[in-house]
Amino acid sequence: MNKVERNHCLKMVYSLGKLIKEFAGLLVLSVVLVKKIGVILSIILVIVLLVALVAVEIITWWKNIFIMKENSIYHQEGVLNIKKTDIPFERINTVDISQDVLQRIFRVTTVKIDTGYAREKSELKIMLNKERALEIKNKLLNNINTESLEVLEKKEYFKEDDNYTIGKKDLFIYSIISDSALKGLALLFVAYNFFNQYLKKVINIDASSYTKSFESGNEYYKIYFVGIIFLVVLFISICLSLGYNVLKYYDFKMLAEQTKIDLSYGALSTKNYSFTRKKIKGIYIKQTLLMQCFGFFTLEVESIGYGNEKGEKSILYPICNKNTKDEIVAKLFKEFQYNGEKNQPHKNSHFGFFYKKVIFGLVVTTICFFIKIKILLVFCIIMFVLLFIMGCLEFKNTFLGMDENLLYICGGSFSRVESIMKMKTVQSVKMSSSYFQHKKSICNYNIMLYSANFGKELSARNISDKACRSYR
Repeated sequence: MNKVERNHCLKMVYSLGKLIKEFAGLLVLSVVLVKKIGVILSIILVIVLLVALVAVEIITWWKNIFIMKENSIYHQEGVLNIKKTDIPFERINTVDISQDVLQRIFRVTTVKIDTGYAREKSELKIMLNKERALEIKNKLLNNINTESLEVLEKKEYFKEDDNYTIGKKDLFIYSIISDSALKGLALLFVAYNFFNQYLKKVINIDASSYTKSFESGNEYYKIYFVGIIFLVVLFISICLSLGYNVLKYYDFKMLAEQTKIDLSYGALSTKNYSFTRKKIKGIYIKQTLLMQCFGFFTLEVESIGYGNEKGEKSILYPICNKNTKDEIVAKLFKEFQYNGEKNQPHKNSHFGFFYKKVIFGLVVTTICFFIKIKILLVFCIIMFVLLFIMGCLEFKNTFLGMDENLLYICGGSFSRVESIMKMKTVQSVKMSSSYFQHKKSICNYNIMLYSANFGKELSARNISDKACRSYR
């Protein structure tokens, strides 16, 4: 207690790794200096600059300290501009620990501490040996759980722990029907660029014969050829997506205790997130188009400090069927079970979901008509069908409801999002309507939330203007 502690020495290695970017500039500078001041002086100058940068990193590491107090954690960083922070335990929202490959080799762990006031990045991030990191994590979580077990039991939290896991079969399904297949396409694009730049000279593939065959074929052959290419690319994308998801969500476990929820997953880079139940502001139930068709869901939570970093999602459960989803919500999130009225767009508001899509489709079709390429007109027909399906799904998926405790809002077309938020997270409700909407007593709702992402907004269109009477 009250002992000065520092980041693990590996932290310096990571910081020094950033100097690689500096080396490129120094090399260019040395080439210029050779002509100006000679080889020996240029080498000396580059070495002096490198030593200075390394010295700055070492001093920065030494000045970065933290102290575990009885009821708070003190942090100080900076050399010339010193920043001091004292974070009370009750302000802490989440405590996350993670390891990449190098950290796992040296048994080092990164601890990320977030508070309800952190917006763009974590409040405090420290790197320690694994044993000390787990010790600090447990201490912080034990201190921020201020409610007694008797109070929690009255709130009907479970007395026994609930453990949920995800198997390989689930990850396979998730790779096919989630938007992670798009990540597979991105990986395929990267691989193509790598092949095009580095391996094309080694592996000589002549694609001219395929190009000539495509150009000389009729329209049906071209459609068939494009279809085959699409299926091949899709298959490779799904394989890459499966590999990505297995590495990311390997050994996924969600442990729900009486006061907190623990998430752990990862093969190469392991993640462990912990946050208290009482600080969860809302839940998101998400579905891609294929998930809507086959009845699968992705669960995420709204908790300040969780999911606020680049590339990080506030994931609770990557994929589950309806029964598992209902069980998790009923057991772990009873306070988020919305049973109030769900207002859907009026039947005479269909046009509001279609007119922008129709205008866009007509513009594209007109351009393709003047270009006079038959295959483009075929794609225009497909586009109109997709736009029609999108409008129908938007109408079908749009709901809005409010009661004294909860906000329920649902929307989306190919990507459906069902949001259930505590009313205390609602900052403002904006209602807007056009002349035609006003005549039909409907409007568009834009609801601003206090969330992990500053200025987060939920919206619902063409809903009755009396839907938010409970809020007003």
